[in-house]
Amino acid sequence: MKHFILFLKLMFWLVLCQLPGLVGAGAVRPHLEWFHTLQMPPLMPPDKVFGLMWGVLYVLLGLAAFWAFRNGLKGARKALILFIVQLALNAWWTPVFFADQNPGAALLLLAAMLAEGLWLAQVFWRKNRTATWLLLPYGLWLLFAGYLNAGIWVLNL
Repeated sequence: MKHFILFLKLMFWLVLCQLPGLVGAGAVRPHLEWFHTLQMPPLMPPDKVFGLMWGVLYVLLGLAAFWAFRNGLKGARKALILFIVQLALNAWWTPVFFADQNPGAALLLLAAMLAEGLWLAQVFWRKNRTATWLLLPYGLWLLFAGYLNAGIWVLNL
């Protein structure tokens, strides 16, 4: 029974962490034509890479949450709030960038995601180091996304 409960917890976190991607997918598709008219910075990956990377990153976020909260939520309020805020910021970025067609505002949002993500990693570190290490690829991708977002913003002023 213990293993089944752990499995359910894992599934909960994995599913929850897919929600920002679902929000984002709905905002991207109708605005890809606009996106492809923009000047892009060097190192811009093909469109397919973004979907693949975010799919992997959302799984890693789910695994990180599972490790951080697998023993329950008692004493984990701050970590839980920070994690939910991170998911919300992540879900918000795509509509701001694509639907609002506002790379400048999206860049500010991404800076908030990075700052909040560092705070989350610090809090996770005290709870579970495995959870923190699972956040590392997400943080690195946010840095790369920040470079791309800033480049798009500057090149298309």
